[in-house]
Amino acid sequence: MTYHDYAKFYAVSGQQWLGLHLLSMLQRWLDQHDWHGVDVVDLGCGTGDVAVALSLAGYHVTAIDRSPAMLDRAKRHAQIHGVHVNWIEHDLTTWNAPQSADLIISLYDTLNYIVEPEALQRTFRTIAQTLRPNGIVAFDLNTPLEYATWIERSTVTADHDDLFIYNVLDYNEETQIATGRIVWFERMASGWQRGEETHQQRAHSDADITQWLNDAGLAVIARLTIDGAPADLGTATRVVYVGMKHDEGKIGSWANKFSVTLP
Repeated sequence: MTYHDYAKFYAVSGQQWLGLHLLSMLQRWLDQHDWHGVDVVDLGCGTGDVAVALSLAGYHVTAIDRSPAMLDRAKRHAQIHGVHVNWIEHDLTTWNAPQSADLIISLYDTLNYIVEPEALQRTFRTIAQTLRPNGIVAFDLNTPLEYATWIERSTVTADHDDLFIYNVLDYNEETQIATGRIVWFERMASGWQRGEETHQQRAHSDADITQWLNDAGLAVIARLTIDGAPADLGTATRVVYVGMKHDEGKIGSWANKFSVTLP
């Protein structure tokens, strides 16, 4: 299900912080490795916090999301900051960028929402087709270890005088499907109004992600924590993947830094 009625509460519940934190970490990591680019695609841009931050930093940004309610808020966010972002309403499993890109990002476990493996593989192929030679893709995923903590779990995400939000979480280890039911109570003039949305995510193994990226023509060059340290796959509950596209099977000088093995 697409974020719809819940879009108005997304920022209020503080959910934008992780995307901005991951962006800051990735910018530092890319600077440390002397990477440069101009054109960026933000997949699953949500309320646009990351896309606007990239535009403010001087990048040319295309931002894609399938939720019109989230995009409406993203567009208002960009207007407030006086920046231009090319907003596109589209499903990430069938999108096509209007132009090539140096960097494609998808933050805050967006790609976990693609629950069909074939659809995620198709998304990776489109990413590879859109990236320029030596282009970078960066995305974070919840790992199976994270979803194991979801089993029969409830979490309060906002508790204000006029708004209460909690998540009812569960995970089926056999199907690898995680379900999050968001329930909220908003104080209105006539009393409290209840709302609810249910979303599903899928756990993917590191072996599958690596293989699917390779099949698409992308090689993993780093697996990071949210703070930029090398991720320990044995204990990590979230992994930030950084991948690279190569120029017709040739390793560029920047890619040589990582001793990349071509797919």
